[in-house]
Amino acid sequence: MNRLKCTLLGAFLFAFAGQLAAQQTFSKQWIYEQGRSTLARKTKASSEELRALQQQLASHAGTQNGASFRNEERNVSGSEKPESEVHAAINPRDSNNIIIAGMVLDAEALLAPLSFPIYYTKDFGNTWELSEFNGVNDLEPLTFILGGGDPVLAFDTDGTAYLSWLTISANILLNISIELHWATSADGGATWQRQAPVIDAGQILNLDNPESRFVDKEWLATDLSSSAYRNNLYAAYVEINLADTTYNILVKTKTADSGTFGEAVDVTPEDIVFSQFSSIDVDGQGNVHVLFAGATAQDFVLSLYHCVSEDGGATFSSPVRISPLHLPCFPPGAGGPCDVVGIDSARVYPCPHLRVDKSGGEYDGNLYAVWTADGFQAEATPGLDVYYSYSKDGGLIWSDPIVLNNDGNPGAEQFFPSLAVNKKGTLAVSWYDRREDPDNLLTKYYMTYSRDGGLTFEDDFPVSSQGADFSMIGAANADFGVGEYTQILATDGYAIPVWADGRTNDGNIDLYVAFIPLDEGAVTAIPEINTVSGQFALGQPTPNPAAGQTRVSLALKAGSAVQAQLFGQNGALVWRKDFGTLPEGTHQLDISTLELPSGPYLLRIVTDFGFQSRKVQVQR
Repeated sequence: MNRLKCTLLGAFLFAFAGQLAAQQTFSKQWIYEQGRSTLARKTKASSEELRALQQQLASHAGTQNGASFRNEERNVSGSEKPESEVHAAINPRDSNNIIIAGMVLDAEALLAPLSFPIYYTKDFGNTWELSEFNGVNDLEPLTFILGGGDPVLAFDTDGTAYLSWLTISANILLNISIELHWATSADGGATWQRQAPVIDAGQILNLDNPESRFVDKEWLATDLSSSAYRNNLYAAYVEINLADTTYNILVKTKTADSGTFGEAVDVTPEDIVFSQFSSIDVDGQGNVHVLFAGATAQDFVLSLYHCVSEDGGATFSSPVRISPLHLPCFPPGAGGPCDVVGIDSARVYPCPHLRVDKSGGEYDGNLYAVWTADGFQAEATPGLDVYYSYSKDGGLIWSDPIVLNNDGNPGAEQFFPSLAVNKKGTLAVSWYDRREDPDNLLTKYYMTYSRDGGLTFEDDFPVSSQGADFSMIGAANADFGVGEYTQILATDGYAIPVWADGRTNDGNIDLYVAFIPLDEGAVTAIPEINTVSGQFALGQPTPNPAAGQTRVSLALKAGSAVQAQLFGQNGALVWRKDFGTLPEGTHQLDISTLELPSGPYLLRIVTDFGFQSRKVQVQR
């Protein structure tokens, strides 16, 4: 049933403005401390540990080949180390080609590098492969990864894939730098070529007193239009300059005929004293749209802003304020408890996300924005919600924000949303959601969608079949948790949410993807939810429809226990079989449907490396 849940704006919106202006000072001291906090969250080594490392390295300085402390055993499955901070992109030339990137943080090894596993499929998720490139395995010897994150993907119209990511690294002299890297793939994500120079970089002079400049939280977007700027690649990110205590949103452009990024353009006006959390997209006419959070010196209220470039990223319009926003613990003096279980209090971010309709249809050019908040200028609810606004005139005027999740429980927490718009103009939105647990621990991944240009939305529903106890999230990756990045993709017929999931409730986190049909009436069916892993591959059931029995091929790259499960349309388990531990190789699994009534079912094959699902039609 369609619905649009309105929020209470009116006089409440500004009732606490005077009081909060005195509290939320966004002083230079706070900005400085915020920058130090950001740096500390990105870096996993203290100054004392770095000095000890320097002494260790000195003994190797004269060796011929140097010494490398990088872990040479790359993670090939989410079952080994927690994978988080996930992003994804789909090839506009071939929707069967999807790439997913995540981040692995080995909390047990101080100087083991972060790695960024890259999974790719060329058959619409039926099988996944793991690229050998992981963002750190081609670094020079004596390069030590101390922190980083933020993997982001994009495709251009030619099918070239782009990856960006951040690293904090130190050399033998303990010169510390934070670099925004990028790489390209011409074969759908299988192989990657690191590009030089980097998009941007900064030097960290001292971890204890970082009078330095560094960059953070980048996003990528490509121009898929037929404009003069077609195939331009844009990177939006924040520059944190602790020497002059400024946060600035920067945009850099790599033109289609260039192999490097140009000069940075600062889209932040002088009256915005703090800015962070950018998002970027390009419309069907080649206009570049940037969304970010910022606070001005006039009212010190954290708000969302939008600006646009009509000349290929050379200049940007003055930012338009979309809405104020409020979060617990952020900004300082806002009040409210920091009790979002599983999310570090320093990571309770608004995570705004922007997407533009490029369908060429009735809603072409519509701008959509979502973000996490608990109110506007003050706490409106004890929980978190997903807020939503849209613009139909290129960003000059935005609709009054609404709460998008329709659970009706002000104490439940919904957070970290993502957007996608397909070629039919269907808008899909996804987020983490705790409505099913009054204790706000059990977390599923939810979504909704709109077919009328974001005016009304279908009732939101879970796309994950199991919840994760977020009191255990982060136990295996130094409390980093799931990270702030997620992504939902969309084709003409499917929404494809991708998220980090800790459903094993032991601290481990894996990457999951679901394929949700967007055909009328089809979204109520059980979704195909799959673990993203290169350790096994599942074929299609044959015959299908099945009359008494079907068979499915399972290829294992290592031995594993295997179980088959069949679920009915109501989600109930109707049949199960344990196949025991099967060795490496390809196996044919017989699935009995003899006692099942006619109708659609979901077949799930569970291994030690995760599970894959396939639809089966039973015909009696």
